Amino acid sequence: MRMCDRGVQMLITTVGAFAAFSLMTIAVGTDYWLYSRGVCRTKSTSDNDTSRKNEEVMTHSGLWRTCCLEGTFRGVCKKIDHFPEDADYEQDTAEYLLRAVRASSIFPILSVGLLFFGGLCVAASEFYKSKHNVILSAGIFFVSAGLSNIIGVIVYISANAGDPGQSDSKKSYSYGWSFYFGALSFIIAEMVGVIAVHMYIEKHRQIRAKSHSELLKKSAFTRLPPYRDPSKVTMGTLLNSERDHGFLQVHNSIPKEFKESLHNNPANRRTTPV
Repeated sequence: MRMCDRGVQMLITTVGAFAAFSLMTIAVGTDYWLYSRGVCRTKSTSDNDTSRKNEEVMTHSGLWRTCCLEGTFRGVCKKIDHFPEDADYEQDTAEYLLRAVRASSIFPILSVGLLFFGGLCVAASEFYKSKHNVILSAGIFFVSAGLSNIIGVIVYISANAGDPGQSDSKKSYSYGWSFYFGALSFIIAEMVGVIAVHMYIEKHRQIRAKSHSELLKKSAFTRLPPYRDPSKVTMGTLLNSERDHGFLQVHNSIPKEFKESLHNNPANRRTTPV
């Protein structure tokens, strides 16, 4: 039953590792993290295009680009400018730090890398089943990937929310399927990490129980009397063993005070003639 449970856990770990890595990779590489209304600004040399440049349309954006969903520039994508010139924030504020972290996208990328190494450890544990530390390493990688993922999600949400004190700082927006793919990857990564660590603990516990039982068996064998061939046992051997055993019983049953009195009595002392 335990082997069956371990097989099921290993199957869940393998499928979960592939799913978490795939979801996070798709989330990082796609541009559907956020739906919002904004101005699709493009470079134009004609003054007649001013009204079209300032047209507010529905857009979708990811970690790297923002694209227009409607209007004149529908389907046009551009790189996200996290530090626009007309922004009214100071460089020493928390919003600037959030924008800098979001611009680097270090946490989502780190999460993808950790998920990749965790998947490699899960695959290696199938080939090196005697190396129990491999599955433990996989659990550590997946837990770390989940933490990095959720930090990136929190930074992304905070950067979009902006300063709560400014009522018109952010307009209406909603999160897209890329964002939810990243959140789902976090949940799966944490589940896989917990299962992997649990598998390592159970295997380590079984190894310790097996070694303890083997140690008890060895100690029990050492306490057994030496084997004697029944054909070589004679009556003299049996009589000597019974006599020695009876003598020890009688000797141990004599009180200590009686032994000392016999020893100190001059009449019981043996004298040697000169």
